[in-house]
Amino acid sequence: MVKVYLAAPMRGVRSALPEVKELVRLIESYGHKVLTKHVADDVLDVDRGMSPREVFERDLRLLKEADVMVAEVSYPSLGVGFELAYFLTLGKPAAGLVLEDRLGALSALIQGITWPNFYLVTYRSPWEAVEKLRSKGLL
Repeated sequence: MVKVYLAAPMRGVRSALPEVKELVRLIESYGHKVLTKHVADDVLDVDRGMSPREVFERDLRLLKEADVMVAEVSYPSLGVGFELAYFLTLGKPAAGLVLEDRLGALSALIQGITWPNFYLVTYRSPWEAVEKLRSKGLL
């Protein structure tokens, strides 16, 4: 069982939310644990009463606990960028998932990451994304 930190935009553009919900379901269907299922919720943590500090502390704890990170990067998010950078500096493997038709809008900085523990994965469906992650040995 792999412990997966799934990152996705929360306060910004949530256009990939349907894909994120399906990613959670598919990853768990292979017996892995998604530590951050809350990213697929319709209601944000802060709207349920969590303070920004509580979100930060929880997320740092989960980043340290995770074996691998899967970051949905099709739409810009400061939070996802922070999480991805932090995770990569821990030396753990991470993948950035970008919808194929959004690749041209993806940050050049993310596209240009050359560290050996980072994989940029384009996808058309959540199923395809998970299969690509599995083929790379991340799941």
